[in-house]
Amino acid sequence: MTSTGLLRAAIFASVMSLLPVAAMADVGDGLIGNTVILAGPDGNVTRIYYQDDKTLVIRANDGTLAMGQWRVKDKSICTRMGEGAPENCTPEIDVPPTAGSSGVIPGENNSEIKWSVIAGKGF
Repeated sequence: MTSTGLLRAAIFASVMSLLPVAAMADVGDGLIGNTVILAGPDGNVTRIYYQDDKTLVIRANDGTLAMGQWRVKDKSICTRMGEGAPENCTPEIDVPPTAGSSGVIPGENNSEIKWSVIAGKGF
């Protein structure tokens, strides 16, 4: 997987904290079994599939796959991309993302990354 794909995954996790408040059992419930799509201004698309066993699969634009783990810690979603890798957690999330959610997040060099959550495994 390219560093751009991993960066987009990290950016998405960070921006989820900017959404407004909603009631849900935990902030990760709406991601289970769904795919987050991140589309950059360069046309590259990264897809992140959140499995119910707390693992995730990231599909980079070039088709390569990377595996990782995710968990909910209070109101944050934390990810780890491999053994020995540091865990990265979002700031607190007020409105959990669910299928149908979408938005725009800041990318590198003042660019924008479009994100959306689709139902099921989108690859």
